[in-house]
Amino acid sequence: MLSGMPPEQRNTYAITLGTFLQHQHFQVEAHTELFLATLMRYREQGKFLVHGFVIMPNHVHILLTPAHDQPLPKCVQLIKGGYSFAVRKLQPQQVWQNGYHEHRVRDLMDYDNQLRYIANNPPAARLPKTFRFVHTHAEWSGLVDPCPDALLG
Repeated sequence: MLSGMPPEQRNTYAITLGTFLQHQHFQVEAHTELFLATLMRYREQGKFLVHGFVIMPNHVHILLTPAHDQPLPKCVQLIKGGYSFAVRKLQPQQVWQNGYHEHRVRDLMDYDNQLRYIANNPPAARLPKTFRFVHTHAEWSGLVDPCPDALLG
């Protein structure tokens, strides 16, 4: 649970991070596992809540709620920078395209739509039904946070 700012004053965001030149960086399972470990490390440190994610071969979608003292750009910087630093030992090339796409979640319907969109990325890309790196996979069920109270109305 995030402390400080009341939950009703924190926003939830759907963010998309693209890989440099759409390179299939996360086709390498070791990269994908390292990214997920990096994301969850910052979650465990209380930098943000993670409500959903998918790590596709050339991009990542995350539904998150920043901590009161972590503006969204800082959260993205932690995720991208933390992962880039960690992966340098495996691959020294640039990983990320500049910037990111953000969408502020407006209400519970929007939240549900964003989660559904994230979860449907692998089937839409014709990835195997056994695709592991999405929040709906049983392996990750304990790693995602529930819907923020502020969106429950």
